[in-house]
Amino acid sequence: MLSVLIPVYNIDCSVLVEDLLLKLNDQIPYEVICIDDASTIQLNNTAKITRNAHVIHLRQETNLGRSSIRNLLVEKSKYPWLLFLDADTLPVRTDFIQKYVDAIQINPDFNIFFGGIQYRSNDLNDSNHLRYHYGMERESNSVEKRNKTPHLSMLMSNTLVHRSIFEKVKLNPIIKKYGHEDAVFSYDLYKKGYKVKHIDNPIYHTGIESNDIFLEKTKIAVENLLNLYELGILNPKVNKLLQTFLQLKPYGITKVLSKLYKHLGDKFENKLNEENPSLFLFDMCRLSYLSFLYHSKKQKLS
Repeated sequence: MLSVLIPVYNIDCSVLVEDLLLKLNDQIPYEVICIDDASTIQLNNTAKITRNAHVIHLRQETNLGRSSIRNLLVEKSKYPWLLFLDADTLPVRTDFIQKYVDAIQINPDFNIFFGGIQYRSNDLNDSNHLRYHYGMERESNSVEKRNKTPHLSMLMSNTLVHRSIFEKVKLNPIIKKYGHEDAVFSYDLYKKGYKVKHIDNPIYHTGIESNDIFLEKTKIAVENLLNLYELGILNPKVNKLLQTFLQLKPYGITKVLSKLYKHLGDKFENKLNEENPSLFLFDMCRLSYLSFLYHSKKQKLS
Protein backbone atom coordinates (compact mmCIF):
# COMPACT_ATOMS: atom_id res chain seq x y z
CA MET A 1 0.00 0.00 0.00
CA LEU A 2 2.66 2.54 1.04
CA SER A 3 6.07 3.48 -0.33
CA VAL A 4 7.99 5.88 1.93
CA LEU A 5 10.48 7.78 -0.25
CA ILE A 6 13.46 9.62 1.22
CA PRO A 7 16.00 11.55 -0.90
CA VAL A 8 19.37 11.76 0.86
CA TYR A 9 22.11 14.33 0.40
CA ASN A 10 24.81 14.83 3.02
CA ILE A 11 22.37 13.91 5.81
CA ASP A 12 22.18 10.78 7.95
CA CYS A 13 18.73 9.31 7.30
CA SER A 14 19.05 6.39 9.75
CA VAL A 15 17.36 8.21 12.65
CA LEU A 16 14.31 8.94 10.50
CA VAL A 17 14.15 5.41 9.08
CA GLU A 18 14.44 3.77 12.51
CA ASP A 19 11.67 6.03 13.79
CA LEU A 20 9.43 5.16 10.83
CA LEU A 21 9.97 1.43 11.29
CA LEU A 22 8.53 1.76 14.79
CA LYS A 23 5.41 3.36 13.32
CA LEU A 24 4.98 1.02 10.35
CA ASN A 25 3.59 -2.46 10.87
CA ASP A 26 2.70 -5.48 8.81
CA GLN A 27 -1.01 -4.63 8.86
CA ILE A 28 -0.33 -2.71 5.64
CA PRO A 29 2.21 -3.60 2.93
CA TYR A 30 5.03 -1.04 2.94
CA GLU A 31 8.56 -0.24 1.86
CA VAL A 32 11.05 2.47 2.76
CA ILE A 33 13.37 3.57 -0.05
CA CYS A 34 16.31 5.92 0.47
CA ILE A 35 18.50 7.09 -2.40
CA ASP A 36 21.72 8.95 -1.68
CA ASP A 37 22.05 11.57 -4.42
CA ALA A 38 25.87 11.43 -4.63
CA SER A 39 26.57 12.91 -1.20
CA THR A 40 29.87 14.72 -0.94
CA ILE A 41 30.49 13.48 2.61
CA GLN A 42 30.77 9.87 3.76
CA LEU A 43 27.55 8.57 5.30
CA ASN A 44 28.09 5.27 7.11
CA ASN A 45 24.52 4.75 8.20
CA THR A 46 23.14 2.03 5.96
CA ALA A 47 24.09 -1.20 7.70
CA LYS A 48 21.62 -1.02 10.56
CA ILE A 49 18.57 0.18 8.63
CA THR A 50 19.02 -2.20 5.69
CA ARG A 51 18.86 -5.22 7.97
CA ASN A 52 15.12 -4.71 7.77
CA ALA A 53 13.72 -6.43 4.68
CA HIS A 54 11.36 -3.53 4.04
CA VAL A 55 14.19 -1.00 3.66
CA ILE A 56 16.07 -0.33 0.42
CA HIS A 57 19.08 2.00 0.36
CA LEU A 58 20.62 2.99 -2.97
CA ARG A 59 23.34 5.41 -4.00
CA GLN A 60 23.71 7.59 -7.07
CA GLU A 61 27.25 8.13 -8.33
CA THR A 62 26.26 11.40 -10.02
CA ASN A 63 24.01 14.05 -8.53
CA LEU A 64 20.55 14.17 -10.14
CA GLY A 65 19.18 17.16 -8.28
CA ARG A 66 16.17 17.73 -6.03
CA SER A 67 13.45 16.92 -8.56
CA SER A 68 14.96 14.03 -10.51
CA ILE A 69 16.01 12.15 -7.38
CA ARG A 70 12.39 12.11 -6.21
CA ASN A 71 11.23 10.97 -9.65
CA LEU A 72 13.78 8.15 -9.44
CA LEU A 73 12.51 7.17 -5.99
CA VAL A 74 9.04 6.75 -7.49
CA GLU A 75 10.44 4.64 -10.34
CA LYS A 76 12.05 2.32 -7.79
CA SER A 77 8.89 2.01 -5.69
CA LYS A 78 6.02 -0.45 -6.06
CA TYR A 79 3.04 0.63 -3.94
CA PRO A 80 0.15 2.93 -4.94
CA TRP A 81 0.60 5.53 -2.20
CA LEU A 82 3.83 7.56 -2.14
CA LEU A 83 4.93 9.33 1.04
CA PHE A 84 7.72 11.84 0.43
CA LEU A 85 9.81 12.76 3.48
CA ASP A 86 13.03 14.74 3.74
CA ALA A 87 15.95 13.00 5.43
CA ASP A 88 16.31 15.76 8.05
CA THR A 89 12.81 15.34 9.48
CA LEU A 90 11.11 13.33 12.23
CA PRO A 91 7.39 12.61 12.67
CA VAL A 92 5.76 14.49 15.52
CA ARG A 93 2.99 11.97 16.21
CA THR A 94 3.41 8.38 17.35
CA ASP A 95 0.49 7.52 15.04
CA PHE A 96 2.05 9.39 12.09
CA ILE A 97 1.55 6.58 9.56
CA GLN A 98 -1.90 5.66 10.83
CA LYS A 99 -2.93 9.30 10.55
CA TYR A 100 -2.20 9.21 6.81
CA VAL A 101 -3.98 5.85 6.42
CA ASP A 102 -7.03 7.33 8.14
CA ALA A 103 -6.87 10.45 5.94
CA ILE A 104 -7.03 8.29 2.82
CA GLN A 105 -10.13 6.51 4.11
CA ILE A 106 -11.86 9.62 5.42
CA ASN A 107 -11.20 11.75 2.30
CA PRO A 108 -11.91 9.56 -0.75
CA ASP A 109 -12.11 12.63 -3.03
CA PHE A 110 -8.46 13.54 -2.35
CA ASN A 111 -5.30 11.90 -3.67
CA ILE A 112 -2.77 14.43 -2.28
CA PHE A 113 -2.18 15.17 1.41
CA PHE A 114 0.22 17.47 3.22
CA GLY A 115 0.75 16.96 6.94
CA GLY A 116 2.59 20.16 7.86
CA ILE A 117 5.90 21.17 9.45
CA GLN A 118 6.88 22.14 12.98
CA TYR A 119 10.07 23.32 14.65
CA ARG A 120 11.46 22.40 18.08
CA SER A 121 12.86 25.12 20.32
CA ASN A 122 15.69 22.81 21.42
CA ASP A 123 16.99 22.80 17.82
CA LEU A 124 17.59 26.55 18.03
CA ASN A 125 21.17 27.61 18.71
CA ASP A 126 23.39 30.68 18.40
CA SER A 127 24.19 30.02 14.75
CA ASN A 128 20.77 29.26 13.21
CA HIS A 129 18.36 31.97 14.40
CA LEU A 130 17.48 33.08 10.87
CA ARG A 131 16.51 29.64 9.54
CA TYR A 132 14.63 28.82 12.73
CA HIS A 133 12.59 32.03 12.75
CA TYR A 134 11.89 31.74 9.01
CA GLY A 135 10.60 28.21 9.52
CA MET A 136 8.45 29.18 12.48
CA GLU A 137 6.91 32.20 10.75
CA ARG A 138 6.62 31.02 7.14
CA GLU A 139 6.40 27.21 7.21
CA SER A 140 4.90 26.13 10.53
CA ASN A 141 1.28 26.98 9.77
CA SER A 142 -1.99 25.62 11.14
CA VAL A 143 -4.22 23.32 9.10
CA GLU A 144 -6.82 26.08 8.87
CA LYS A 145 -4.33 28.57 7.43
CA ARG A 146 -2.85 26.04 5.01
CA ASN A 147 -6.25 24.99 3.68
CA LYS A 148 -7.03 28.61 2.72
CA THR A 149 -4.37 28.41 0.00
CA PRO A 150 -3.83 24.64 -0.33
CA HIS A 151 -1.58 24.69 -3.40
CA LEU A 152 0.62 27.48 -2.05
CA SER A 153 1.23 25.76 1.30
CA MET A 154 2.42 22.32 0.20
CA LEU A 155 6.04 21.21 0.64
CA MET A 156 7.57 17.95 -0.53
CA SER A 157 9.13 17.33 2.88
CA ASN A 158 5.91 15.69 4.13
CA THR A 159 3.57 14.93 1.24
CA LEU A 160 1.48 11.85 0.46
CA VAL A 161 0.35 11.44 -3.16
CA HIS A 162 -1.23 8.63 -5.10
CA ARG A 163 0.92 7.08 -7.81
CA SER A 164 -1.74 7.65 -10.49
CA ILE A 165 -1.47 11.41 -9.90
CA PHE A 166 2.32 11.52 -9.70
CA GLU A 167 2.68 9.63 -12.97
CA LYS A 168 0.70 12.41 -14.67
CA VAL A 169 2.41 15.30 -12.87
CA LYS A 170 6.02 14.49 -12.03
CA LEU A 171 8.52 16.88 -10.53
CA ASN A 172 10.09 19.00 -13.24
CA PRO A 173 13.56 17.51 -13.97
CA ILE A 174 14.89 20.88 -15.14
CA ILE A 175 14.96 21.98 -11.49
CA LYS A 176 18.30 20.74 -10.19
CA LYS A 177 19.39 23.54 -7.89
CA TYR A 178 18.00 24.36 -4.45
CA GLY A 179 14.59 26.01 -4.30
CA HIS A 180 11.06 26.12 -5.73
CA GLU A 181 10.59 22.52 -6.92
CA ASP A 182 7.70 22.32 -4.43
CA ALA A 183 6.01 25.42 -5.86
CA VAL A 184 6.35 24.26 -9.47
CA PHE A 185 5.02 20.78 -8.65
CA SER A 186 2.12 22.21 -6.66
CA TYR A 187 1.19 24.65 -9.43
CA ASP A 188 1.36 21.87 -12.02
CA LEU A 189 -1.08 19.88 -9.87
CA TYR A 190 -3.33 22.94 -9.65
CA LYS A 191 -3.34 23.39 -13.44
CA LYS A 192 -4.43 19.76 -13.84
CA GLY A 193 -7.27 20.27 -11.37
CA TYR A 194 -5.89 18.05 -8.58
CA LYS A 195 -6.83 19.11 -5.06
CA VAL A 196 -4.51 19.11 -2.04
CA LYS A 197 -5.90 18.20 1.38
CA HIS A 198 -4.05 19.61 4.39
CA ILE A 199 -4.20 17.59 7.61
CA ASP A 200 -2.71 17.87 11.10
CA ASN A 201 0.11 15.32 10.81
CA PRO A 202 3.35 17.29 11.00
CA ILE A 203 7.01 16.44 10.93
CA TYR A 204 9.76 18.27 12.78
CA HIS A 205 12.33 19.87 10.52
CA THR A 206 15.46 18.94 12.47
CA GLY A 207 18.16 19.93 9.97
CA ILE A 208 18.18 23.66 10.63
CA GLU A 209 21.11 25.19 8.76
CA SER A 210 23.37 27.84 10.19
CA ASN A 211 22.67 31.43 9.15
CA ASP A 212 25.62 31.47 6.72
CA ILE A 213 24.55 28.28 4.96
CA PHE A 214 20.91 29.36 4.83
CA LEU A 215 21.82 32.73 3.33
CA GLU A 216 23.96 31.03 0.70
CA LYS A 217 21.16 28.60 -0.14
CA THR A 218 18.74 31.54 -0.26
CA LYS A 219 20.87 33.20 -2.95
CA ILE A 220 20.83 29.97 -4.96
CA ALA A 221 17.04 29.82 -4.57
CA VAL A 222 16.67 33.41 -5.82
CA GLU A 223 18.90 32.63 -8.83
CA ASN A 224 16.77 29.55 -9.48
CA LEU A 225 13.59 31.61 -9.13
CA LEU A 226 14.65 34.07 -11.83
CA ASN A 227 15.77 31.28 -14.13
CA LEU A 228 12.51 29.33 -13.73
CA TYR A 229 10.47 32.47 -14.37
CA GLU A 230 12.43 33.33 -17.52
CA LEU A 231 11.98 29.76 -18.77
CA GLY A 232 8.21 30.05 -18.20
CA ILE A 233 8.23 27.18 -15.70
CA LEU A 234 7.26 29.10 -12.56
CA ASN A 235 4.15 31.29 -12.53
CA PRO A 236 4.42 34.53 -10.51
CA LYS A 237 1.07 33.69 -8.89
CA VAL A 238 2.76 31.07 -6.72
CA ASN A 239 5.63 33.22 -5.43
CA LYS A 240 5.20 36.47 -3.50
CA LEU A 241 8.80 37.55 -4.02
CA LEU A 242 8.45 37.31 -7.78
CA GLN A 243 5.06 39.04 -7.69
CA THR A 244 6.51 41.95 -5.75
CA PHE A 245 9.49 42.24 -8.09
CA LEU A 246 7.24 42.35 -11.18
CA GLN A 247 4.93 44.93 -9.57
CA LEU A 248 7.83 47.26 -8.74
CA LYS A 249 9.80 46.84 -11.97
CA PRO A 250 7.71 49.20 -14.19
CA TYR A 251 8.34 52.07 -11.76
CA GLY A 252 12.12 51.71 -11.79
CA ILE A 253 12.19 50.70 -8.12
CA THR A 254 14.01 47.44 -8.85
CA LYS A 255 16.90 49.42 -10.35
CA VAL A 256 17.24 51.26 -7.05
CA LEU A 257 17.07 47.97 -5.14
CA SER A 258 19.74 46.51 -7.43
CA LYS A 259 22.13 49.34 -6.56
CA LEU A 260 21.20 49.00 -2.90
CA TYR A 261 22.21 45.35 -2.90
CA LYS A 262 25.44 46.08 -4.76
CA HIS A 263 26.56 48.57 -2.12
CA LEU A 264 24.87 47.28 1.05
CA GLY A 265 24.32 43.56 0.49
CA ASP A 266 27.04 42.53 2.94
CA LYS A 267 25.62 44.80 5.63
CA PHE A 268 22.15 43.28 5.11
CA GLU A 269 23.58 39.80 5.65
CA ASN A 270 25.51 40.86 8.75
CA LYS A 271 22.30 42.19 10.29
CA LEU A 272 20.57 38.89 9.52
CA ASN A 273 23.17 37.06 11.59
CA GLU A 274 21.92 38.75 14.75
CA GLU A 275 19.98 36.93 17.47
CA ASN A 276 16.56 38.30 16.49
CA PRO A 277 16.76 38.69 12.71
CA SER A 278 14.10 40.71 10.92
CA LEU A 279 12.20 38.70 8.32
CA PHE A 280 11.25 41.99 6.69
CA LEU A 281 14.96 42.68 6.20
CA PHE A 282 15.40 39.12 4.95
CA ASP A 283 12.66 39.71 2.35
CA MET A 284 14.25 43.03 1.35
CA CYS A 285 17.60 41.31 0.96
CA ARG A 286 16.06 38.67 -1.32
CA LEU A 287 14.16 41.26 -3.34
CA SER A 288 17.29 43.40 -3.73
CA TYR A 289 19.34 40.38 -4.79
CA LEU A 290 16.67 39.37 -7.33
CA SER A 291 16.73 42.93 -8.69
CA PHE A 292 20.53 42.86 -8.84
CA LEU A 293 20.53 39.58 -10.78
CA TYR A 294 17.89 40.75 -13.23
CA HIS A 295 19.43 44.14 -14.04
CA SER A 296 22.99 42.77 -14.16
CA LYS A 297 21.89 40.20 -16.72
CA LYS A 298 19.94 42.79 -18.69
CA GLN A 299 22.97 45.11 -18.73
CA LYS A 300 25.22 42.35 -20.07
CA LEU A 301 22.77 41.60 -22.88
CA SER A 302 22.39 45.25 -23.94
